[in-house]
Amino acid sequence: MKVELREIYTIGEVEELYNIPRQTLHSRLKNLTEGIDFRKLGIRMPILLTPDGVEKLISLPKAN
Repeated sequence: MKVELREIYTIGEVEELYNIPRQTLHSRLKNLTEGIDFRKLGIRMPILLTPDGVEKLISLPKAN
C-alpha cells in the first residue's frame, strides 16, 4: 500500500482536527502497531500516523 505525503498526519495535527488531548492520543498508541499504523522518528521528534492509524486512534473508546 502506497501512502502519499499529504495523507500522513502527526499527533499534533490529529489533536487539532479531532479535539482529542495529546496525552490521550499518546496513551492510545499502545493499541496500534508501530511500523504499520505509526512511526516514531526519535526522541522529541514527531510521530507520523498513516491514514489507517488515524482512523484507529480516533475510533478507540475513551478510557473510564
